[in-house]
Amino acid sequence: MPGCGAILLLLACAVSQIASQFCRQPCTCPWIPAQCPPGSSLIMDGCGCCKVCARRLGEPCDRINLCNQNQELTCDYSTSIDGRGGTCNYNQGGSCNIDGKVYDDGETFQPSCKVRCTCVDGGVTCIPLCSEDVRLPSPTCPFPLRVDVPGKCCYEWICDGPQQPKLLTSLEQGTVEFICPEWSTEWGSCSTDCGIGISLRVTNQNPYCRLESQSRLCMVRPCGDFSTGRAGTSCVSVLQSSHPVRLEFPGCISFRSFFLRFCGSCGLKNCIPHQTTTEMVEFQCKEGVTRRLMMFIISCVCQ
Repeated sequence: MPGCGAILLLLACAVSQIASQFCRQPCTCPWIPAQCPPGSSLIMDGCGCCKVCARRLGEPCDRINLCNQNQELTCDYSTSIDGRGGTCNYNQGGSCNIDGKVYDDGETFQPSCKVRCTCVDGGVTCIPLCSEDVRLPSPTCPFPLRVDVPGKCCYEWICDGPQQPKLLTSLEQGTVEFICPEWSTEWGSCSTDCGIGISLRVTNQNPYCRLESQSRLCMVRPCGDFSTGRAGTSCVSVLQSSHPVRLEFPGCISFRSFFLRFCGSCGLKNCIPHQTTTEMVEFQCKEGVTRRLMMFIISCVCQ
């Protein structure tokens, strides 16, 4: 019978082969890079779509959120109840040698206050001691804020947190960054099939570091006489405008012109965005100048 280390290795291999089945389409990424904690680094997620922070020892993992392979960590699903999520553990044979310290079989230890680990047959099984819950705004708690409480190991949600903007300004680049760890959902689909629409997400990337809805303008394809492909072609996923286009929505027009990419069609079905970017665009409106986030298409997928 193979050892525990071999079983974990085979399981991790099988999980990586089916990761694509759990990837969300279309593929969209946050417009602000993730701020990784010490001991973690930016890696591509399991879908090969967006850069995310590698999960550390004892942190939850799944087919999308991968463990830090530079620390020889793998996602251990042996403690999972539903088989969907696991915990980042060491995967090595023989004795449990962690950071130069050897642990006996069955010995329990805590690398940090956030995780408890046990040495089992040369492998390490870890259980997170801090929850990964998310608290959205509600009438009784309109401004939830996750904070580091002095004297406590795990982050906690509070409802009466400071409402002063939490900004860090770079004088050299003249840019403004948020100092709170990023938490954002994926961008939703565009509200219209043609013309200018809106897509939404929930994010904490705002001056107060609280969860709130964020919108961006989007255009999958123009309305009207828009050719999705040449005669005789069955699938045209992406088309590019033949000339620079100024973006418009009611009462506003962009200062700049852009070469835009649009999603075409495959047979009788329209294609949808697969990879996109989000940029800030300035518009001249009747009321004055305004700045809005705008989705730009990189690639499309035809289902």
